[in-house]
Amino acid sequence: MVTSCAHRSVAGNSLFLCQPIDENGKDAGDIIIAISPFGGGMGSTVLVSSDGMASQGYVGDDKSPLRNAIVAVID
Repeated sequence: MVTSCAHRSVAGNSLFLCQPIDENGKDAGDIIIAISPFGGGMGSTVLVSSDGMASQGYVGDDKSPLRNAIVAVID
């Protein structure tokens, strides 16, 4: 997936596709997009916050459309 236009708050930041999982590690729900100040990589288990204020605070823009942020890498 490629975008030709993005909100200015996304510039220079990494966005990750994250598959929610249940307590048994099985897929649970639709894939979400999250910004990450921590990096992470394919197969990493991460904790995602859906608090838009956390995402907006990370990018320093309270008008940012970002809603999900990786707040910890678990493994």
